[in-house]
Amino acid sequence: MQVSEGSEQARPPWIVRVVNHAWFDPFFSVVVITNSVFIGIDVELNPSAMGPRSSIIVAVQYFYTFLFCLELAFRSAAMGREYYCSKEWMWAALDVFIVATSLWEVFVDTWYAIVEEDEEGSLESFGGLTGLKAFRIVRITRIVKTVRLMRIFRFVLALRTLIHSIWHTLKSLFWALVLLLLIVYVFGMIFTQAVNGHIFDPDAPELSLEDTEVSLHYYGKLTTTMLSLFMSVTDGISWEHLGSFEVRDSCAKESMQPRFYVSFTYFCVLNVLTAVFCQSAIESAQNDHATAVQSMLANKEMHLQKIRALFSQFGNDKTSMITFGQFEAKINSAEVREYFETLGLDVEDAWSFFKLLDQDGGGSVEIEEFLKGCLRFRGQAKAIDIGQLLHDQSWLIRHQSRFHTYMETELQKLKKQITSLVTVLTTSPDSTPARRIRKRTEEENALKAAAAAAAAEVSQANV
Repeated sequence: MQVSEGSEQARPPWIVRVVNHAWFDPFFSVVVITNSVFIGIDVELNPSAMGPRSSIIVAVQYFYTFLFCLELAFRSAAMGREYYCSKEWMWAALDVFIVATSLWEVFVDTWYAIVEEDEEGSLESFGGLTGLKAFRIVRITRIVKTVRLMRIFRFVLALRTLIHSIWHTLKSLFWALVLLLLIVYVFGMIFTQAVNGHIFDPDAPELSLEDTEVSLHYYGKLTTTMLSLFMSVTDGISWEHLGSFEVRDSCAKESMQPRFYVSFTYFCVLNVLTAVFCQSAIESAQNDHATAVQSMLANKEMHLQKIRALFSQFGNDKTSMITFGQFEAKINSAEVREYFETLGLDVEDAWSFFKLLDQDGGGSVEIEEFLKGCLRFRGQAKAIDIGQLLHDQSWLIRHQSRFHTYMETELQKLKKQITSLVTVLTTSPDSTPARRIRKRTEEENALKAAAAAAAAEVSQANV
């Protein structure tokens, strides 16, 4: 649990840095694991809690108590009320309980040592605590001490996932037991009536004394029959005992009842219940937010390491950029292909893939562009990618349609204006452009006439 930025301002900065340090949680996870091992060693060496304890065991126990108190103090000082009011308040309550029981154990050990030294019982009046009462308190304290093992689930992701899955399958477990109870109850009534009816029927074949005793042992009452049926499908007893008596040969229907019960319960009911439990466990593991976040971070870090190693294959370690030439030269190598396959990338066209990576169009790809591109293109398209593509496509079609409508309107206006201008120029004789054209035509005709007259005069002079 990290300290939020809002709470950092009111807390001692050095304590906040210690709690947020990368090695804080791993260190205390190791402390919890080693303490769990130590508890087992302590119980193994002194299972009754009556014998003398080694001074080393006591010293190590007090050292773990000091570490637990230190952790709780640091977390409380760094987070304050947020530590006990956040979403992980149950872990905070467990920490407080563990520290309280650890301090209580130190107190009880000291008190028990004082009572044990008084062989005459002169301290019996001291709170009414005799050696036997002190022994009982020590036993209770050592049993409560095993609660510390639960802290392992906080730091070990795999154990936390299993416990979370088991917790969310309790509802399915309850209804599974109800269903199994109903099935056993129905078949129990059938078997009890069939067996007792056969035993006490005067017209039925008489059973031997041994078979009668065994039949009454397994089928004498409804409760014993239900227990026998439940044990037969849970490996408590062999299901052969259900139909091993001579009563099974009394009629074909009765001989098929045990076989049908075992077949139906074992192959149908238990398999369906197993599938339901598996489905519930998978869904709970997927819905565990902390587990999902840690899994995503672990996968992302693994992919980043692979991509950095892949990037170093294209260029050298001194540069942070690669060009298309370097990319094309290395893309067909077996090592690079293997990297791309582990990342879930199928690169067939080097140039197209490089253009997708080079988003700024600079002709080279930096390591940040390479990392983001490979993480974005690995695997199959997600629903959000398809949704974004559909949104962009819809936006493009909508704006393109508007642009086409606008251009068509403007072209129609331009066409009308050109048509009007041509009409004006060709039909109006008094318009200024028409007069200019007519004047220019007259001037050209006058020049042509003058040139012709001059040419005629020159020809006459020569004659």
